[in-house]
Amino acid sequence: MKMLAKIAGEFQFRFLSLFILFIRVLPYRVAVAMGRFFGIIAWMCIPLHRKIVQTQSRHALGLDDGNEKRMAFKVFMHQGELVIDTIRFAYMDDEEIKERIVIEGREHVEAAVASDRGVVGVVGHTNWEIIGTIPRILGIELCAMGDIIKNPGIQSILEDIRSRYRITVLPPKGGMVSLLTNELKNARTIAIAIDQRGRRENKLFCNFFGMPAPTSAVPALVALRGDALIQPVSAIKRGDKYTIRFEKTIDSREFGDDFKKIDKLSDCWRSDAIQKLSDTIQSWMSSVVMECPEQYFWLHTRWLRRSDMKRLLKSGADFKEYVREQVDKYLQAG
Repeated sequence: MKMLAKIAGEFQFRFLSLFILFIRVLPYRVAVAMGRFFGIIAWMCIPLHRKIVQTQSRHALGLDDGNEKRMAFKVFMHQGELVIDTIRFAYMDDEEIKERIVIEGREHVEAAVASDRGVVGVVGHTNWEIIGTIPRILGIELCAMGDIIKNPGIQSILEDIRSRYRITVLPPKGGMVSLLTNELKNARTIAIAIDQRGRRENKLFCNFFGMPAPTSAVPALVALRGDALIQPVSAIKRGDKYTIRFEKTIDSREFGDDFKKIDKLSDCWRSDAIQKLSDTIQSWMSSVVMECPEQYFWLHTRWLRRSDMKRLLKSGADFKEYVREQVDKYLQAG
């Protein structure tokens, strides 16, 4: 079995290496068209994810049957395109990247970084990979948590791409909250994705498109503990260019200090400061998604665990009702 796994891993490594090389040599628009085609193939061949996109976008955006199907089609096409852009941008020189990216709100992030405080760059799953070009465009040092892939060959490719984006990758091991907090106390700039589904048993729920979504307390907690400034940043693609927009900076000091009584993530729901700051950044994320919803990663099950989503789709139960029942179940438990 180990030999078969090794052979399979080697095949995956060589295939991915050749795929990246192929994408790099193609004319840009041809490569993007191919990415969209792969997205369409995925839309046809992965019915579960197609249904996940349709269900979540329908209830979040109020789409009817025809529009939810069109939305799913566009979402898959864009994700295919984004894969191509992630690869192409990694291997572009700095000048070419600057020609393909428009920066808005530069004054906000420059003022934040120039302060003597740490900065939390909060991002969502709307073209989040392209936000990784910030160190190359603005010269800002940026660090983020990064997953470790079991296949060493693929991990080496991933590390090469990350190094080209010039992001310092922090290992995703024990003590994550302390590690990120210390980075902020040392006036570093970190990036955190804020729309990952949190653990329901931690009881922190935020309104996301009118529905309570389990939310990770980590972004708010580390920002508050690290006395940091919070810098919302998003990326939207228009034509062949992306617009990276920095919104007005949020000061963690404005949300109170009752977080100091919190020792564990499972108790964060008891803190008004953590709840209010989490609500604020989730509300901002909703506004970004509304601007260009087909570019959001609706394939991620934001409100329910994947296993629960499968059961719900199979049973035909009402999505919003099921979401609220799950919330009530955990809030009433303690």
